[in-house]
Amino acid sequence: EKFPDEPKAEVPAKKGYRVLAITACPTGIAHTYMAAESLQKAGDSLNIPIKVETNGSGGAKNVLTEEEIANCDGIIIAADITINLARFDGKPVLQCAVSDGIHKPEELINKIVNKEVPVYHHKGGSADAPKKRGGAYGHLMNGVSHMLPFVVAGGIFIAIAFLIDIACGVNAQEVGSTFGTVTPAAAWFKTLGGVAFNLMVPILSGFIAMSIADRPGLLVGLVGGFLATSGATFADPGAVNTVPSGFLGGLLAGFVGGYLMLAIEKMCDKMPKALEGIKPVLIYPLLGLGGILVVMCAVNPFMGMINSGMSDGLNAIASNPAMMVPLCALLAGMMSIDMGGPFNKAAYAFATLNLANADDQAYIIMAAVMIGGMVPPIAIALSNTFFKNRWTDEERKNAPVNYVMGLSFITEGAIPYAAGHPLQVIPSCIVGSAVAGAFSALFGCKLMAPHGGIFVFATMQGTWYFYLLALAIGAVVSMFMLALLKKPLNREIKKVK
Repeated sequence: EKFPDEPKAEVPAKKGYRVLAITACPTGIAHTYMAAESLQKAGDSLNIPIKVETNGSGGAKNVLTEEEIANCDGIIIAADITINLARFDGKPVLQCAVSDGIHKPEELINKIVNKEVPVYHHKGGSADAPKKRGGAYGHLMNGVSHMLPFVVAGGIFIAIAFLIDIACGVNAQEVGSTFGTVTPAAAWFKTLGGVAFNLMVPILSGFIAMSIADRPGLLVGLVGGFLATSGATFADPGAVNTVPSGFLGGLLAGFVGGYLMLAIEKMCDKMPKALEGIKPVLIYPLLGLGGILVVMCAVNPFMGMINSGMSDGLNAIASNPAMMVPLCALLAGMMSIDMGGPFNKAAYAFATLNLANADDQAYIIMAAVMIGGMVPPIAIALSNTFFKNRWTDEERKNAPVNYVMGLSFITEGAIPYAAGHPLQVIPSCIVGSAVAGAFSALFGCKLMAPHGGIFVFATMQGTWYFYLLALAIGAVVSMFMLALLKKPLNREIKKVK
């Protein structure tokens, strides 16, 4: 009352950042950084200090420190992949989609500042792991995002190997299946590219399982994916005489392995607390490994039975010359069903084994099979080029490499897109490949080399231009069918300038 105008003593401002954030998207390219920039600008406009950690394809950047976490008001997790929240124990944590970080940054920040976010308590293990947004699709995209670098880098190295052999004058018809490994430099690129390529399925299944069951799921997923690529069974654990499950088996291994590990952890919840320390290093790995071994050894024989049945059926059809065009369409379509799995391998094995006959029928079949494997990546690349509104920024950025992979007969370049949108991509690719295979047979295209794509066109004895025409027809058909099946995105995400 005596000094009414005397200012009150100011409370010292809190040091450090009031709000922390983490942004991440499945591919780790565009949306990760767009969300980070949007949150940072919103914080600046609201005069609220904010720091954003980005978990992009190049790894975590601008990483949050323990001191910053301790002093902040709360953390925003704007991510479409699994983020380990153990370090945020006892702090308010707001989880949302990465698109919310782009479009609703002020709303997210205000929720933290106004204390409208619950406190997160981490108990350890996957039972308390952050729930993956998007359900099965989210788990799948987590695997696809980690698999993508292996597909791209490995595929390009293999294509370089073909180029080197061609440049050195290697005759693909004479060397057959060894094409791409004849010269030392080509063999070096083909071998090391193959190492990365062979890790593709285990990485896919491993990170699907990890997305479901957190760190304990990684072991079962990786081992399950490896078993899918080897084809191990109870009777033949070394997979000497069995057929691999391939891409589809890897998908199964990822999801089964992840949920299997969740079940194991649930069963172990009632164990004495004295055993808590050995659960993640002994009990979970042993039970998880045993479980996935049993599952995959039980599944792989059925894949082998499917393959044997398909091979017998194909041989029966091939014995009738009048069925050549339908057979070539069927084989080409099979190359796109699972893109490296049992159907793909059955068609390819049938074609390569027929090359031993050294007749026109065998060469026509080989041409159809190869063109069937070339269509999916090229169709994906064309769709991303001419129908951009069907795809996200990340998908469009990774699409151009599929031109190279498709022309090199590396079907697996389409797997990330088939895994993310199976109901749209797989039927479109099957139809396009079948059309290309039929036209290849109608044009009488004959191919003597079992691999190499465009780099072995010299072996086609003057019919290479018809072969290119058949490839273009099939890829365009697939592109338009994909445009019909895959509707435009609900909303275009505009880049933050």
